[in-house]
Amino acid sequence: MPEINTPPCLTHGSLPRANHSENFRGAVDAIVEIIETVSGVGTISYSKCPYGYDANFNGLVRALEDLNTSISGIQGGGGGSTASGIVAGSGIYITQSGSFEVINATITSASGLTISAGSGIYLSDAGTKINLAALGTGSVTVLYSGTTALISGTDTQGGGGGGSASGTAVIVSGDPGTGYTAGSLWFDTNEGRLFVYASGNGVSDPAWYQTNAEAIASKGEAPPSGTGLNAPPRDGSIWFNSLMGSLFVYDAVTSGWYETGPSRSFAYGPAAPPPSTQGAGWYDSANSHLRVWDGSSWIQV
Repeated sequence: MPEINTPPCLTHGSLPRANHSENFRGAVDAIVEIIETVSGVGTISYSKCPYGYDANFNGLVRALEDLNTSISGIQGGGGGSTASGIVAGSGIYITQSGSFEVINATITSASGLTISAGSGIYLSDAGTKINLAALGTGSVTVLYSGTTALISGTDTQGGGGGGSASGTAVIVSGDPGTGYTAGSLWFDTNEGRLFVYASGNGVSDPAWYQTNAEAIASKGEAPPSGTGLNAPPRDGSIWFNSLMGSLFVYDAVTSGWYETGPSRSFAYGPAAPPPSTQGAGWYDSANSHLRVWDGSSWIQV
């Protein structure tokens, strides 16, 4: 009966038999495994021939030489009362700086990539991975599971620059200020209107455009013209003329504003009323004359 290891060997189990073939090939393969094991303990002189090793004396000697090169670069390390979990010989050591612990480690892969402490990059059997290190500010939180980053919250830092918000954040002010970008929203507290800054993507005239131009009637002494802070009129846009007290609708075909309910009652007073539609009347009380608007001037009847 074969000898039984009790307790079982960590490497070979209960039976005292080699895991590799009992020849040059097995000896070389075992040395290669040692080289790969050494690569993960903090050596800075990792060396393994990319062409492999022959199963003969030459291959055996070359494998031992690479093993010697690899282990020669293992840096000292070890514990200390405040460095629990760090194994001696791992290549990680502690440098005391005030009341802080600074961990220094350098790992070199077979491809020549050097990874420094704090880079957030580590090596694994599956290849090089990047370990995300992200911190949220304000009320923004970042949760990282190791494979996925979840960012949630509200931007309270004013991403638009100059203290202004950008993107989907809304600037609430009587003036949008500076630092806004394409897509920024601005609620004008003076007019109670919401504007969006349109730029790029075929926009020929980057500017603030009213988002609810067709939802409510514009009100003012002059019709919306598309200049300044006014949204450009569109077919069917509504405007209340505060001078005349009349409601107008815009016709895009003729580019004109038309009174929705023209009043044929005469205006009365010493001064001419604002120009109106053809046929509008005005009684000039200063001269006791009745006048009619012909489209360009007030004609005395």
